[in-house]
Amino acid sequence: MIRVNLLPVKRKKKPKALPGFVVVAVLLNFITIIVLGVIFYNVKDEVNTLNARKTANVRKISQLKGRLKELNKYEQLVRSVEEKKKLIIQLRKKQSIPVKLLDEVSRNLPNGIWLTTLTFKGRGVGLTGYAFTNSDVVKFVNNLKKSKLLTGVSLAESKREVVKQRDIKERVEAYWFKIRMNVRI
Repeated sequence: MIRVNLLPVKRKKKPKALPGFVVVAVLLNFITIIVLGVIFYNVKDEVNTLNARKTANVRKISQLKGRLKELNKYEQLVRSVEEKKKLIIQLRKKQSIPVKLLDEVSRNLPNGIWLTTLTFKGRGVGLTGYAFTNSDVVKFVNNLKKSKLLTGVSLAESKREVVKQRDIKERVEAYWFKIRMNVRI
C-alpha cells in the first residue's frame, strides 16, 4: 500500500546569515574584553608593585627618621662638647692670670707694706692693705704703674689709722690704702 501524506510539510528554513556588522561587533567586543582583562591584570600588578614599594619606602623613611634623630642627638652632643672645649680653653688661658697677678704684686711689694685683701673680678683688681709710711704706699703704686701686666693703677683711698693686730700687744699707727687697677688679658 501506498501512503500519501497530504499534510503540508513544514520545511526547515535555511538560517539567514548573520549580518557582517554583528559578527564584527561581537568579535570586537570579545577582543576588547580580552585586551581590557590583560590591561586590568597589568595595572593590578603595577599597583601591587607600587604598594609594595610604598610600604618599603615608608619603612625606610621611618628607619631614616630614627637615624636622623640619632644624628641630631650626635650633632647636639658635638656642639655641647665643642662649647665645653672652648670653655676649658678659656679657663686655661685665664687660669694663669691670677697666678701672674699675685706674682706681679708680690714682686712690686716694697718693705713696710702688708696686704689685707685682693679682689679680682673680670679684669678689675682691688687691693687693700697697710703701710708704715705714706711714701711706701706711693712707691708701691708707682711700681705697679710700671708693670706690663697692669693698667689703670690708681690710689683710690689712703688714710692714717691706728692698727691693733692679734699677735702684737701694742697699737701701731699705719696708713690704710685702697688701690684699683685692671689686668691686661
